[in-house]
Amino acid sequence: MEKLESIGGSGGTITAGMRARATKFWTNIKRVMNLVNGGSLIQYSVFKTDSKRGAITVLRLAKHYGGEAVLYRAEEMDLS
Repeated sequence: MEKLESIGGSGGTITAGMRARATKFWTNIKRVMNLVNGGSLIQYSVFKTDSKRGAITVLRLAKHYGGEAVLYRAEEMDLS
């Protein structure tokens, strides 16, 4: 995966280290998913979206709640 230094193009994948106690963080993640009509938690520390706006919002939310977050852009590959 390529770490996004400057955000361009479509969305990306966010990896964030968050404490489970930050319940407002998880509520806000659900709100972002509704606002951008998509996005999903691959696991508790990985959020995937096709929306650039959603990716930036989740990145900022994670940092706001004290988490460490990194934004990546991934490309799906067919290995068959």
